[in-house]
Amino acid sequence: MAFQTHQFPYGDDNYGLLLHCTESNLTACVDAGDAAAAEAALAETGWQLSHIFITHHHGDHTAGLTELKQRHGATVLGPVIDSAASTLYDIRLGDGDHFEFAGRQIDVISTPGHTLDMLNFYIASEVHGLHR
Repeated sequence: MAFQTHQFPYGDDNYGLLLHCTESNLTACVDAGDAAAAEAALAETGWQLSHIFITHHHGDHTAGLTELKQRHGATVLGPVIDSAASTLYDIRLGDGDHFEFAGRQIDVISTPGHTLDMLNFYIASEVHGLHR
């Protein structure tokens, strides 16, 4: 079964993403730029936050991290490079790393450019219609 997703706006030009597995009932929030917006999205979906995946250290992607982690006890995964937000990361990730979330492997791809610590999360099992 594919993940369910819920995209929500925050700030002037950002979007957050909830990634939910109905089988395991695990929910990840990709980035945590605005705790109130994430909480509203969780309330709208009825999902319980279990994980937070941080793509990079900028405040518009981490400003709500402390509040969300405290309120939900979520496991935080973020870049290996040190930043003000990295003290809240439970698991530090770099290029080529992978981890399991909701029974699926998630591959970590480092894409420095926007920031030196920019990460992307690739879930091969969720890619439909692509042939290797």
